[in-house]
Amino acid sequence: MIIYFIYRLYEKLILRLPLKASYRIAKRVGGVAYLLRRKDRQERTKIIERIFEGKVTHKRAQRIIRAGFEDFNKSLVDFFRIPKLNKDYLNNCVEIAGQENLDAVLQEGKGAILAGLHIGNGGFAASLLALKGYSINVVVWEDVNKRVDKLFQATRQAKGVRIIYSHHAAKDILNALKRNEIVAMMVDLSGGNKGVRLNCWGREIRIMRGAFAFAQKQDIPILPAVIIRQSNDTHKIIIGSPETIETKQNREKSLEATVEKLFNFFKGYIEKYPEQWYWIRNLWQDAKNE
Repeated sequence: MIIYFIYRLYEKLILRLPLKASYRIAKRVGGVAYLLRRKDRQERTKIIERIFEGKVTHKRAQRIIRAGFEDFNKSLVDFFRIPKLNKDYLNNCVEIAGQENLDAVLQEGKGAILAGLHIGNGGFAASLLALKGYSINVVVWEDVNKRVDKLFQATRQAKGVRIIYSHHAAKDILNALKRNEIVAMMVDLSGGNKGVRLNCWGREIRIMRGAFAFAQKQDIPILPAVIIRQSNDTHKIIIGSPETIETKQNREKSLEATVEKLFNFFKGYIEKYPEQWYWIRNLWQDAKNE
């Protein structure tokens, strides 16, 4: 209950303040959160040190994690401002690279699957694409707090984004693809023993196969995408080249090969903007040492 009222207070404050003032407050809140969450920041710092394989000092890793707490709160500002988005903001503060990749896939008439990471704000990116004129669906987990879930989904839907809950996603995803719409799915989620194997930064991780399985079964390409905050607080959406997963022979190997290609795309942005990858600790929970 308390978390709901915190979010509502945050939302109301953000919607009434100028954007730059909201960012300043968010950055300070992030700094306080960094100081209070000692165990969390220590675990995240260790992961950063492993990713960069000794190329960053301990202090540098700590600064990256602190910046991550600050950037996450700035992304909350962006998220709660979704209802205020308009085409002027889209034209002046957002760059989209690789839009032709998405358009080429949609021209085939079978829909498109966008695979994303928790880099930047996926809900914000989806709303920007909806404002651009795309029909887009986002697969989300239902929050255990019903009031928080209702608040978040209403915000995501403010610009026409459709919500698909993960617990009954299959039918809704298939229907969206049949309508030749975009389905956006996060792939930096732990898949447990049934996940797709991926060797990344010296460890084996297993990620959820949902997005890749749908792309393979429906024989449609899957496109990697990220949204990056620029130094001036504008945003850049990058949509990578589509990848097709083999449907007839060596299905699992083909699936793993596609996952590897997509993560090679993502790794470049993670290593360049590590403070913007918010899911860093969650994905590593069941990672195994080689």
